[in-house]
Amino acid sequence: MEVIFISQWKDIAFPKLNVKPQSIFLMRKLMTFILIYLVSIPMASAQYNYAEALQKSMLFYEAQQSGELNNNRLNWRDDSALDDGSDVGHDLTGGWYDAGDHVKFGFPMAFSATLLAWGGIEFEDGYVASGQMEYLKSNLRWANDYFIKCHTAPNELWGQVGNGGTDHAWWGSAEVMQMERPSYKIDASSPGSDLAGETAAAMAAASIIFQDDDPSYSSTLLSHAIELYDFADNYRGVYSDAITDAAGYYRSFSGYADELVWGAIWLYKATGDEAYLNKAISYYENLSNEGQSTIKSYKWGLAWDDKSYGCYILLAQITGDTEYKQDAERHLDYWTTGYDGDRITYTPGGLAYLDVWGALRYSLNTSFLALVYSPIATSSTKSSTYYDFAVSQMEYALGDNPRNSSYVCGFGNNFPENPHHRTAHGCWSNNQNGPPEFTRHTLYGALVGGPNNDDSYEDERSNYINNEVACDYNAGFSGVLAKFVDDFGGTALSNFPTPETPGEEFFTEAKLNAEGGTHTEYAVWIYNHTAWPSRIADSHTFRLFIDISEGVSAGYSASDYIVSTNNSGVATFTPLMAWDAGNNIYYTEVTLNSDIFLWPGGQGESRQEVQMRVRLPYDAPNSAWDPTNDWSYQGVNGSLSKSPNIPLYVDGELVFGDEPGPVDPVDVTGVTLSPNSTELRLNQSATLIATVAPANATNQGVSWSTSDNSVATVSSTGVVTGISEGTATITVTTDDGGYTATSEITVIDEEVEQFTVTTSTIGTGSVSLSPTGGTYDAGTMVTLTANPGSNYQFTGWSGDASGTTNPLTVTVNSDLVITASFEEITVPPLGCESYETISLPFDNDGSGDFCWVTSGNISFINSWNLDELTINGVDYTNTWSNSLPARIDGNYYIHYSASVAWAHAEFNGSSVAMINNDQMLIYPNPASEELRFKGITEYNLISIIDTSGKTIYEKQIDSSEELTIPLNGIKPGVYILKAQSAQKEIVKQFIIE
Repeated sequence: MEVIFISQWKDIAFPKLNVKPQSIFLMRKLMTFILIYLVSIPMASAQYNYAEALQKSMLFYEAQQSGELNNNRLNWRDDSALDDGSDVGHDLTGGWYDAGDHVKFGFPMAFSATLLAWGGIEFEDGYVASGQMEYLKSNLRWANDYFIKCHTAPNELWGQVGNGGTDHAWWGSAEVMQMERPSYKIDASSPGSDLAGETAAAMAAASIIFQDDDPSYSSTLLSHAIELYDFADNYRGVYSDAITDAAGYYRSFSGYADELVWGAIWLYKATGDEAYLNKAISYYENLSNEGQSTIKSYKWGLAWDDKSYGCYILLAQITGDTEYKQDAERHLDYWTTGYDGDRITYTPGGLAYLDVWGALRYSLNTSFLALVYSPIATSSTKSSTYYDFAVSQMEYALGDNPRNSSYVCGFGNNFPENPHHRTAHGCWSNNQNGPPEFTRHTLYGALVGGPNNDDSYEDERSNYINNEVACDYNAGFSGVLAKFVDDFGGTALSNFPTPETPGEEFFTEAKLNAEGGTHTEYAVWIYNHTAWPSRIADSHTFRLFIDISEGVSAGYSASDYIVSTNNSGVATFTPLMAWDAGNNIYYTEVTLNSDIFLWPGGQGESRQEVQMRVRLPYDAPNSAWDPTNDWSYQGVNGSLSKSPNIPLYVDGELVFGDEPGPVDPVDVTGVTLSPNSTELRLNQSATLIATVAPANATNQGVSWSTSDNSVATVSSTGVVTGISEGTATITVTTDDGGYTATSEITVIDEEVEQFTVTTSTIGTGSVSLSPTGGTYDAGTMVTLTANPGSNYQFTGWSGDASGTTNPLTVTVNSDLVITASFEEITVPPLGCESYETISLPFDNDGSGDFCWVTSGNISFINSWNLDELTINGVDYTNTWSNSLPARIDGNYYIHYSASVAWAHAEFNGSSVAMINNDQMLIYPNPASEELRFKGITEYNLISIIDTSGKTIYEKQIDSSEELTIPLNGIKPGVYILKAQSAQKEIVKQFIIE
């Protein structure tokens, strides 16, 4: 420790003072006494920038803000919990999240606000010198504005928002919480004197802070404080008996006697009304005693539960009475030199260690009391001891410890990087251990719980005992910092905080699902890993870019390309649209459906797959398809990886990836017209095809004209219609005006015969006609396309076409009725009794069955009990496979494990996810209309529970093999399925669409 001497004082003289010599002597004696007193107080070394630490501690409270944020300096925080209080018809938004979770516990919040305000009152100069007074006031206003909202009637105070159980069951950022947040209150019938008394103390203390610069606000706070204290005093009760959910987190172990004294003291300080002081003195005798003795408790510490130790200090400060000084010094002696042979435990490194849970919180709260009391201690030795204690505890917290590490996030050396704090983690996986494994935000200024009693400590996010942060942890800590700023100086950082640079938030990954001579199929995954701040977007769109040059060379145009998806109901998409038509660059735009909820709330919830196929007609030559020059094909292979050439647009803005760059223009060199002559009957039409050369010319536009409109007309797309007998010349001109081509049209005076084509279907499917309309000139070629494109047969047509091709092309020379007969699919229950079985050569007994059923285009492979699976000499035990002999029509992805085999099955490219948990099969997931179970014989109770913890469905079941639960009336969202028996239970998450 440094000791500061003012050696110049020996040279002080008093010339020109109009005083008697003996007065000068007395003044010199007084100065000597002051010098001796100051030298007796140990002074901390200024090895730490206390102003910077205080600055960061003030910022921590902004990280804890709930509600609609105004002027928050952290670019990773945003509005959250905007519906708080809506369940009870009140606006209960605002306030602070308690710690690393998102419950607003009113009891510790009010204590934090009281202690923060006390620090601002006692050590105002330190706040002013460091430039932090405005931020202290902003933080206090934030909390007290919330208390005003919560005090909805003289004898009514809302003391908690959010359910501890459901809140703690989910790990993610405050901005995207989805659980229900119930509100809890105390009132005359269910009182809470401790909660009301502490909130009164907080508002009275804050009224002192705002008295000078905002007297109106100060008056409002004081009015609420008076009402709340009357409520606390007149309706006695422990708040955690009324708000039972708080009992598991902030039970009021000490009762309410301390809050009645504490609240009365602060109302006296705010009002000067002696009645409150008298009440505090009167209630003081109700404070707890140490063990079975008659002396006041001294072996614990000031915290959210017990304010007795703060009452000792305040009454000693206000009255100077010996009783209060003795109680105060007994407590501080126990923490420093010891009392009556008894002393608090110290770690080897020097930390006064009260409890493993928040050890630094207790030592620094006691340090705060020591600094407040030190100037009025009964001896200079005690003053020195108490002050020195505060210095040692603060220096331990900031780095003077065996680990040489700071316990304040973002301050000093080797500070904690992984505090137990959901929003700071910026997690998208609903897992405190990640991903991401690293904490994405620096939680500046947060004091963590601290080390173990041997000074050991691990910076682990999952360790909520040593590594959680809390509003009350920083309250006394901030006051001590302000005192040391005043004593030793320090400079706050300029331009702090600087906005964080956002990491990767929205992006796409892709792999090749399938390739063929006329198609490419992509599996594209869209991710929401947002954290600056975490957010839920309204729309997500990606684009697949392809180059159709080889198709154009083969005689195809963009309209011939077919875009499809394997994920019906997930996304919508466009046909190919021009991006750079001159260079044959086109794209399809794929947009997630609005009911797809993509949010950073879990591994599955934060991503969505869309399988997209782009192809030419199946009869196209292989030479017409070459994906290697496609923009979006680059870098995509059979493994899922980042796909920067598949750009992602969120809410209409490009957020990830790159679009094709500009291409140098290619000049037009000519144009041809086909056919160059043709014959039409009256009212008959024909389409002329204009081909601009080269195929990749930048400007492919052309215009059409006819030499005689009375003979034949021509449309903007080259459709020529015969009007009257005669000959006309049709001319096509390139848009650059440089090239033309002609075709001679002869119209003869003879009506063309017309016929109709009608279609019908048997089974689940549809047929489309091209050209559309159904009425055609004789000799017209009509294309029929079946959907789905498998398991069907065309019948009833005339012509030479085969009935199994898709599409089917026919020449219309008579009225046709064409039927597409689709295989009719039924949905039987799971089982093996009446379904196709396939015998496989097992190596143990030579035979075996796999049962399969179909539902639409999805196949299920049922369970099969076996010790191991070897098929045709290949061991498939504990493996995934899509190439087994058991495959029927589609691709089965089957997981075989010893004793039991379950399957995630795919059929015709679509899939259904099933939950397998302890040999119970639950499907489908996500579900929409019903949820089915198989293998539930061990359980007798099935429950569905929403994210608020409310049971919305419950059913006693017998030992039946199967169960179906209708989901009518249950809103979409994430739910918990619980199956129970007397011996066991399983819990699984599922989604209702």
